Amino acid sequence: MIKKNIFLTGFVGVGKSTIISKVIKQLSLNISGFSVAREGKKNNWNSFYLIDASSLSKDNQPRKNEFNRFAFRNDYSKNWEINIQVFDKLGVQLLTNIDDADVVIMDELGRFELTAFKFQKKVKEVLNSGKPVLGVIKDESNAFLDDIRNRKDVQIFRVTLENREEVYKEVLCLIKQIISMKE
Repeated sequence: MIKKNIFLTGFVGVGKSTIISKVIKQLSLNISGFSVAREGKKNNWNSFYLIDASSLSKDNQPRKNEFNRFAFRNDYSKNWEINIQVFDKLGVQLLTNIDDADVVIMDELGRFELTAFKFQKKVKEVLNSGKPVLGVIKDESNAFLDDIRNRKDVQIFRVTLENREEVYKEVLCLIKQIISMKE
């Protein structure tokens, strides 16, 4: 049985989101869901924004503002200020309008949404729906992420610098199969 919920995991910067973008463009997918835009220096980000995943297929710059910024820190601080309402309002909204989507994007699920319970509930609803999901799951353990990893309908690919092209081809093939089964 093919698992319809596919997640990528691995170290920061190995190409997980790039694989998702390539799959979307290669298959000309109609997508919904969310992605994350970052601000700051690579691997030393200071702001994260929740954005509409449809911007990934249109090559337009995502909007970044106080309404979709869910995490912020000063340049010299290790402490993040988290705005859970961004997940529980915008995140839920982005995961609600999925009827016309071929695939729902969840890039990425991690630690910042640990207390965003409405968002977590919506994520699980989407995973339980008939829609295929393609996403990124942070390479760490917490109750929310572990629940997703332990689902029988979830397949996880570990992406490394060495295998990312192979993972791309495998995920591309899987998404093609899943979509063709729905037609």
